Amino acid sequence: MQILAKLLPRKFCLSLSVLGLFSYSLAAQAGLLVGHLIDKNGQAMGNAVLFATPLDTPSPAKKPGDTSIVAQENYAFSPFLTVIRSGTQVRFPNKDNHEHHLKSFSPAKTFELRVNSKKEEPAPIVFDKAGEVALVCHFHDWMRGFIYVVDTPYFSKTDASGSVALNNLPAGKYEVKAWAPNMFGEPLAQTVQVANDGPTNVKFQFSFVPKAPPAPRNLSKTATFGYD
Repeated sequence: MQILAKLLPRKFCLSLSVLGLFSYSLAAQAGLLVGHLIDKNGQAMGNAVLFATPLDTPSPAKKPGDTSIVAQENYAFSPFLTVIRSGTQVRFPNKDNHEHHLKSFSPAKTFELRVNSKKEEPAPIVFDKAGEVALVCHFHDWMRGFIYVVDTPYFSKTDASGSVALNNLPAGKYEVKAWAPNMFGEPLAQTVQVANDGPTNVKFQFSFVPKAPPAPRNLSKTATFGYD
């Protein structure tokens, strides 16, 4: 950096310094939203979604070409829960020895897809409507998975401790919602003021105990399913 400063004109170096200070100022104004989600018994709620929609500032524009991956691996959806922004395309690679026949009957996205690991991967599917998308496999009835589509760039899912952090939120008022697989009704919601001088904490308690995700299985190559 010192060598670069010697080579560049002094006015240009000053401009870089001002730009650096401006960038630092913007970063300093970004808020942090920390969520903790629990079930009806007060236990940590892993594999749940937290998302925040700004109420007094516009959302950043969507990035064209955003892609996510939901693989079929060891006869399970991997990951079990995927959270994406509307307009994102999702790939469905098959890493198993047998064909999968994926289906969704959800209003947010209805589709049917045959996925064979021995053939070319099918074209990605674009998810352009917010809401829950439940995934099943017609050939392997224990396989269950979820895609949750949101209309905001501020989202994430909880870890095993039920904790989740949304970073770089502009300070302001947000509608914060929480959702989990297999819940009935609308997501839980709160209105929260996100500060720019420290973390803003939010807590949600669901009215049910979640089901554990289906365990992966290691099946023989000679096992027969569906149209194999």
